[in-house]
Amino acid sequence: MNRNRGAGGGAAGGRRAGVDPTSPQCPHFGRCGGCSLLPIPIEQQLEAKRGRAAALLAPHLASVAIDVALPPRPPRHDRTTLLYPAQRCNGRLELGIYRTGSHELEPILDCRIQHRALTRLGVAAAAVLRELGLSPYDETTGRGLVRAFRARVMPGSNELLLGVVTTRLDFPERARLTRELRRIGEGLRDDQGRPLQLVGIVQNHNPNPGNVLLGPQQDVLWGSGWQHDQVAGLRLRVSFASFYQHHRHADAILFRPALAMLGPLTDLDVVDGYGGIGAFGLRCLQAGARSVTLVESSPSACADARHNLQANGLEHGTVREEPFGSQPLPRCDVLLADPPRAGLQEVGAAAVLACAPPRVLLVSCALESLARDLDRLATAYRVAAVRLCDLFPHTDHVEALTLLVRRDASHPDSA
Repeated sequence: MNRNRGAGGGAAGGRRAGVDPTSPQCPHFGRCGGCSLLPIPIEQQLEAKRGRAAALLAPHLASVAIDVALPPRPPRHDRTTLLYPAQRCNGRLELGIYRTGSHELEPILDCRIQHRALTRLGVAAAAVLRELGLSPYDETTGRGLVRAFRARVMPGSNELLLGVVTTRLDFPERARLTRELRRIGEGLRDDQGRPLQLVGIVQNHNPNPGNVLLGPQQDVLWGSGWQHDQVAGLRLRVSFASFYQHHRHADAILFRPALAMLGPLTDLDVVDGYGGIGAFGLRCLQAGARSVTLVESSPSACADARHNLQANGLEHGTVREEPFGSQPLPRCDVLLADPPRAGLQEVGAAAVLACAPPRVLLVSCALESLARDLDRLATAYRVAAVRLCDLFPHTDHVEALTLLVRRDASHPDSA
């Protein structure tokens, strides 16, 4: 999945009924577009999300109940990726999150859902950019240098990768910017006091007009252009521009439940659509799949996926660098599709129907697009199971796993 914007979203804030007085307080709540449900107990948040899913998906559920479980611990500071747009506020460059329903920036000094070290790093990076006199990009005029600041911590290794997004590659302050970003990126620690390891500083180049933050070209300013996570017995390389799940407990909340829904994969052929760096596909091979064909359009993610297959000794994986649905898919027993927020859309749904695997697992990050995808697939598939995975606590968003069974398939669940 490629959620390029990543800096805001979420419904309007404000105090609501059922507020828990022990919930974490945030000075930005009600203005910042990141959280809309922060004062509400997590149990109530999840029940509201279940109710919304039941209403949106009702035509396809029949007697299927929507499964949802509490996270491994109360959600606090679990977001592991920062992507702050730059903007001029009150006469100076600031970094932060878009305010609710707008592209006006809320400079972030504190955050209850983001890794604490990343929040501190964002504040320090804004100060560095101001000290160097670098101008923020203005999406209305197309002028300015700095579009965004990005940083990511890998929960399994504590590796830190950070960088800036600029409208041009060369500018006089680039060498000094590199030194200053290295200075503020070193010496950071996580909540348990363990040091973060700064592995690289990257400059991402996006000269295109508009409000999309990340561009297609990278230049490594120092160290490496990627970092590694260690999870589920795998070592995964993730480049600066490649998507990776933002929640530190994603393995427990999303990936393990997904494989449990699929059941035994031994000697089965799997297609991993929108496969990214191979986070799902490698787990399928690890679980005994005979083969995995990973389909992904991002060049950086494809390079990571190829590296990850080889580095983990998984010989039966193939990476196809192409948009999902642009070419016919190979025959498979299981098709796993993890599209971006817009969902499969017509072209992706048509590819699934043409491939006609006995089982499909949809990984959806928006319930509205999931409902549309189910409408498109309903003539050939029925819903066998649904699980909500709360990777976005304290917001109105939720990830959903939906297992579909082909109506004429002989799998036991198709009866």
